[in-house]
Amino acid sequence: MKKTRLPGKIKGIFFRLRLDKLIPGKIFHFFANLADLSVWISANKNCGYTDFYCYNFKYSRREDLFTHVIQTQNLDEIDYLEFGVSKGQSFKWWIAHIKNENSRFYGFDTFNGLPEDWGLFKKGDMGSSIPEISDHRSAFFKGLFQQTLIPFLKGYKSDRRKVIHMDADLYSSTLYVLTTISPFLKAGDIIFFDEFNVPLHEFKAFREWSSSYYLKYKVLGGVNNFYQVAVMIEP
Repeated sequence: MKKTRLPGKIKGIFFRLRLDKLIPGKIFHFFANLADLSVWISANKNCGYTDFYCYNFKYSRREDLFTHVIQTQNLDEIDYLEFGVSKGQSFKWWIAHIKNENSRFYGFDTFNGLPEDWGLFKKGDMGSSIPEISDHRSAFFKGLFQQTLIPFLKGYKSDRRKVIHMDADLYSSTLYVLTTISPFLKAGDIIFFDEFNVPLHEFKAFREWSSSYYLKYKVLGGVNNFYQVAVMIEP
Protein backbone atom coordinates (compact mmCIF):
# COMPACT_ATOMS: atom_id res chain seq x y z
CA MET A 1 0.00 0.00 0.00
CA LYS A 2 1.37 3.35 -1.04
CA LYS A 3 2.37 5.53 1.87
CA THR A 4 0.84 8.98 2.22
CA ARG A 5 3.44 11.62 1.46
CA LEU A 6 4.18 14.37 3.95
CA PRO A 7 2.65 17.17 1.79
CA GLY A 8 -0.56 15.15 1.59
CA LYS A 9 -0.62 14.75 5.37
CA ILE A 10 -0.08 18.47 5.85
CA LYS A 11 -2.94 19.23 3.48
CA GLY A 12 -5.14 16.79 5.32
CA ILE A 13 -4.41 18.47 8.65
CA PHE A 14 -5.07 21.85 7.05
CA PHE A 15 -8.47 20.72 5.78
CA ARG A 16 -9.34 18.99 9.04
CA LEU A 17 -8.52 21.95 11.27
CA ARG A 18 -9.92 24.57 8.83
CA LEU A 19 -6.73 26.59 9.02
CA ASP A 20 -8.09 28.71 6.18
CA LYS A 21 -9.87 30.66 8.91
CA LEU A 22 -6.49 31.80 10.20
CA ILE A 23 -4.93 32.71 6.85
CA PRO A 24 -6.11 35.76 4.83
CA GLY A 25 -6.18 33.89 1.52
CA LYS A 26 -7.50 36.81 -0.52
CA ILE A 27 -4.71 39.07 0.67
CA PHE A 28 -2.02 36.48 -0.10
CA HIS A 29 -3.63 35.85 -3.48
CA PHE A 30 -3.47 39.56 -4.29
CA PHE A 31 0.18 39.91 -3.31
CA ALA A 32 1.16 36.73 -5.15
CA ASN A 33 -0.32 38.12 -8.36
CA LEU A 34 1.14 41.55 -7.65
CA ALA A 35 4.57 39.91 -7.39
CA ASP A 36 3.99 38.07 -10.69
CA LEU A 37 2.96 41.35 -12.29
CA SER A 38 6.10 43.04 -11.00
CA VAL A 39 8.22 40.25 -12.53
CA TRP A 40 6.37 40.61 -15.84
CA ILE A 41 6.86 44.39 -15.93
CA SER A 42 10.55 44.04 -15.07
CA ALA A 43 10.97 41.59 -17.96
CA ASN A 44 9.19 43.89 -20.42
CA LYS A 45 10.05 47.40 -19.25
CA ASN A 46 12.49 47.82 -22.14
CA CYS A 47 10.07 46.63 -24.82
CA GLY A 48 10.64 49.82 -26.84
CA TYR A 49 7.60 52.00 -26.19
CA THR A 50 7.03 52.65 -22.50
CA ASP A 51 6.90 55.49 -20.03
CA PHE A 52 8.10 53.32 -17.15
CA TYR A 53 8.54 54.60 -14.50
CA CYS A 54 6.18 57.62 -14.64
CA TYR A 55 4.89 59.49 -11.59
CA ASN A 56 1.67 60.77 -13.09
CA PHE A 57 -1.16 58.98 -14.85
CA LYS A 58 -2.43 60.44 -18.13
CA TYR A 59 -5.24 58.55 -19.81
CA SER A 60 -4.43 60.24 -23.12
CA ARG A 61 -1.23 58.19 -23.28
CA ARG A 62 -3.23 55.18 -24.37
CA GLU A 63 -4.08 57.03 -27.59
CA ASP A 64 -0.37 57.66 -28.05
CA LEU A 65 0.07 53.91 -27.74
CA PHE A 66 -2.68 53.34 -30.31
CA THR A 67 -0.95 55.71 -32.71
CA HIS A 68 2.45 54.13 -32.16
CA VAL A 69 1.12 50.65 -32.93
CA ILE A 70 -0.82 51.81 -36.01
CA GLN A 71 2.29 53.44 -37.43
CA THR A 72 4.86 50.80 -36.57
CA GLN A 73 2.63 47.88 -37.58
CA ASN A 74 1.26 49.59 -40.71
CA LEU A 75 -2.34 48.95 -39.68
CA ASP A 76 -4.78 49.75 -42.44
CA GLU A 77 -7.32 47.07 -43.32
CA ILE A 78 -8.31 45.48 -40.01
CA ASP A 79 -11.09 43.92 -38.01
CA TYR A 80 -11.37 45.80 -34.74
CA LEU A 81 -13.13 44.02 -31.88
CA GLU A 82 -13.68 45.90 -28.65
CA PHE A 83 -14.86 44.23 -25.47
CA GLY A 84 -16.16 46.81 -23.01
CA VAL A 85 -17.37 49.70 -25.17
CA SER A 86 -19.11 51.85 -22.55
CA LYS A 87 -19.62 55.33 -24.07
CA GLY A 88 -17.50 54.45 -27.08
CA GLN A 89 -14.54 56.79 -26.63
CA SER A 90 -11.87 54.36 -27.86
CA PHE A 91 -14.26 52.78 -30.39
CA LYS A 92 -14.84 56.17 -32.01
CA TRP A 93 -11.10 56.90 -31.93
CA TRP A 94 -10.29 53.79 -33.95
CA ILE A 95 -13.02 54.44 -36.50
CA ALA A 96 -11.69 57.96 -36.96
CA HIS A 97 -8.10 56.80 -37.45
CA ILE A 98 -8.60 53.71 -39.62
CA LYS A 99 -10.08 54.97 -42.90
CA ASN A 100 -9.88 51.80 -44.98
CA GLU A 101 -13.38 51.03 -46.28
CA ASN A 102 -12.85 47.30 -45.94
CA SER A 103 -12.14 47.54 -42.23
CA ARG A 104 -14.82 46.45 -39.78
CA PHE A 105 -15.49 47.50 -36.20
CA TYR A 106 -17.37 45.33 -33.72
CA GLY A 107 -18.28 46.44 -30.21
CA PHE A 108 -19.40 44.14 -27.39
CA ASP A 109 -20.89 45.35 -24.12
CA THR A 110 -23.79 44.74 -21.77
CA PHE A 111 -24.48 48.51 -21.89
CA ASN A 112 -26.11 47.87 -18.51
CA GLY A 113 -22.94 48.25 -16.48
CA LEU A 114 -20.61 45.77 -14.83
CA PRO A 115 -22.05 42.26 -14.41
CA GLU A 116 -20.22 41.93 -11.07
CA ASP A 117 -18.29 44.06 -8.59
CA TRP A 118 -14.86 45.31 -9.67
CA GLY A 119 -12.73 46.98 -7.03
CA LEU A 120 -14.54 50.08 -5.81
CA PHE A 121 -17.10 49.77 -8.61
CA LYS A 122 -20.28 47.84 -7.97
CA LYS A 123 -22.37 45.61 -10.17
CA GLY A 124 -24.30 47.84 -12.58
CA ASP A 125 -21.81 50.72 -12.47
CA MET A 126 -20.52 52.25 -15.72
CA GLY A 127 -23.65 51.53 -17.71
CA SER A 128 -24.35 53.57 -20.84
CA SER A 129 -26.49 53.59 -23.93
CA ILE A 130 -25.21 52.17 -27.21
CA PRO A 131 -23.07 54.89 -28.86
CA GLU A 132 -24.60 56.58 -31.88
CA ILE A 133 -22.14 56.00 -34.71
CA SER A 134 -23.19 56.46 -38.30
CA ASP A 135 -20.18 54.69 -39.84
CA HIS A 136 -21.52 51.73 -41.85
CA ARG A 137 -18.43 49.69 -40.97
CA SER A 138 -19.47 49.36 -37.31
CA ALA A 139 -21.82 47.06 -35.39
CA PHE A 140 -22.64 46.56 -31.72
CA PHE A 141 -23.61 43.44 -29.79
CA LYS A 142 -25.49 44.01 -26.55
CA GLY A 143 -25.33 41.48 -23.73
CA LEU A 144 -22.86 39.49 -21.71
CA PHE A 145 -19.87 38.30 -23.72
CA GLN A 146 -20.90 34.80 -22.67
CA GLN A 147 -24.15 35.37 -24.60
CA THR A 148 -22.97 37.30 -27.66
CA LEU A 149 -19.46 36.20 -28.59
CA ILE A 150 -20.06 32.59 -29.66
CA PRO A 151 -23.04 33.46 -31.92
CA PHE A 152 -20.90 36.20 -33.48
CA LEU A 153 -17.94 33.89 -34.07
CA LYS A 154 -20.14 31.24 -35.68
CA GLY A 155 -20.76 33.64 -38.56
CA TYR A 156 -17.38 35.37 -38.49
CA LYS A 157 -15.14 34.79 -41.51
CA SER A 158 -12.33 37.19 -42.29
CA ASP A 159 -8.69 37.13 -43.32
CA ARG A 160 -8.11 40.68 -42.14
CA ARG A 161 -5.65 41.39 -39.40
CA LYS A 162 -7.40 41.62 -36.04
CA VAL A 163 -7.02 44.33 -33.43
CA ILE A 164 -8.69 43.35 -30.18
CA HIS A 165 -9.25 45.93 -27.48
CA MET A 166 -9.82 44.37 -24.07
CA ASP A 167 -11.56 46.89 -21.84
CA ALA A 168 -13.66 44.34 -19.98
CA ASP A 169 -12.05 45.20 -16.61
CA LEU A 170 -13.11 41.93 -14.95
CA TYR A 171 -11.02 38.77 -14.68
CA SER A 172 -13.96 36.56 -15.62
CA SER A 173 -14.91 38.61 -18.68
CA THR A 174 -11.33 38.98 -19.90
CA LEU A 175 -10.50 35.30 -19.50
CA TYR A 176 -13.72 34.26 -21.23
CA VAL A 177 -13.05 36.43 -24.28
CA LEU A 178 -9.40 35.43 -24.60
CA THR A 179 -10.10 31.70 -24.38
CA THR A 180 -13.15 31.84 -26.66
CA ILE A 181 -11.47 33.84 -29.39
CA SER A 182 -8.19 31.90 -29.31
CA PRO A 183 -8.98 29.61 -32.28
CA PHE A 184 -9.51 32.69 -34.44
CA LEU A 185 -6.21 34.39 -33.59
CA LYS A 186 -3.22 34.26 -35.91
CA ALA A 187 0.30 35.62 -35.96
CA GLY A 188 0.30 39.39 -36.33
CA ASP A 189 -3.00 39.97 -34.51
CA ILE A 190 -2.77 42.60 -31.79
CA ILE A 191 -4.41 42.76 -28.39
CA PHE A 192 -4.70 45.93 -26.32
CA PHE A 193 -5.47 45.84 -22.59
CA ASP A 194 -6.90 48.88 -20.88
CA GLU A 195 -6.41 47.91 -17.21
CA PHE A 196 -3.54 45.48 -17.54
CA ASN A 197 -1.71 46.20 -14.29
CA VAL A 198 -4.67 45.33 -12.06
CA PRO A 199 -3.20 42.15 -10.49
CA LEU A 200 -6.36 40.09 -9.99
CA HIS A 201 -8.17 40.96 -13.19
CA GLU A 202 -6.77 41.65 -16.70
CA PHE A 203 -3.20 40.68 -15.82
CA LYS A 204 -4.24 37.47 -14.07
CA ALA A 205 -6.51 36.52 -16.97
CA PHE A 206 -3.78 37.24 -19.53
CA ARG A 207 -1.10 35.34 -17.63
CA GLU A 208 -3.26 32.25 -17.14
CA TRP A 209 -4.48 32.33 -20.74
CA SER A 210 -1.08 32.84 -22.37
CA SER A 211 0.60 30.17 -20.24
CA SER A 212 -2.23 27.64 -20.64
CA TYR A 213 -2.23 28.04 -24.43
CA TYR A 214 1.60 28.11 -24.67
CA LEU A 215 1.10 31.41 -26.45
CA LYS A 216 4.01 33.28 -27.95
CA TYR A 217 3.64 37.02 -27.99
CA LYS A 218 5.63 40.21 -28.30
CA VAL A 219 5.02 43.25 -26.13
CA LEU A 220 4.66 46.26 -28.43
CA GLY A 221 4.32 48.86 -25.70
CA GLY A 222 2.93 49.85 -22.35
CA VAL A 223 1.95 53.22 -20.91
CA ASN A 224 0.98 54.58 -17.50
CA ASN A 225 3.30 52.03 -15.90
CA PHE A 226 1.78 49.27 -18.03
CA TYR A 227 -1.78 50.14 -17.10
CA GLN A 228 -2.42 50.04 -20.87
CA VAL A 229 -0.51 47.41 -22.83
CA ALA A 230 -0.30 46.19 -26.43
CA VAL A 231 0.87 42.69 -27.37
CA MET A 232 1.17 40.98 -30.75
CA ILE A 233 0.63 37.28 -31.35
CA GLU A 234 3.72 35.53 -32.71
CA PRO A 235 4.04 32.25 -34.65
